[in-house]
Amino acid sequence: MADRNTYRILIWVIVILVATNLSMGISFVYHKQQDKRFMEQLEEAAIKVPSEQRTRFFREQLDLRFDQMDTFRKLNRNFNQTAWRIVHQLEDLRANMVRELGKEKPSEKTLDSISKHIGELHTQLKKETIDYYLKMKAECNEEQQQKLNEIFISMLKKNEDVKLPEFGRRNKNRH
Repeated sequence: MADRNTYRILIWVIVILVATNLSMGISFVYHKQQDKRFMEQLEEAAIKVPSEQRTRFFREQLDLRFDQMDTFRKLNRNFNQTAWRIVHQLEDLRANMVRELGKEKPSEKTLDSISKHIGELHTQLKKETIDYYLKMKAECNEEQQQKLNEIFISMLKKNEDVKLPEFGRRNKNRH
């Protein structure tokens, strides 16, 4: 009788462990696909504006005055630096996550921490994009604001990912 109860308990423990491992595997694949889509959206934005020409692009599209150009140049430089720092941190975190998952006994605590940090950085990138847009908008007259809005709408994809400057794309094979 005791052997039969032990056998049943072991079967349930195995079922629970299999279900847990299966759900973790599915979750990993799902999040990996989400990150892949995010990077693809960064690569394939509707309007591709090289970083060196972004200010010129806005000048031409919005018919900016000289004083507006200087402000846009500073805003663009600050946004580019911050956005690239965040994107590179995201790349590092993804690499750390893959390394941790590759270990014989990955730490769920470490993976959870990495996952939370990735989410925080995505939020920070969105906030930086919003701040960048609002500061540019504040420099524009009403007609320029309307055109700026059209430009940003065309630059945003369904997940609101903005095409980041490519800095000449010297490291094309890096991704």
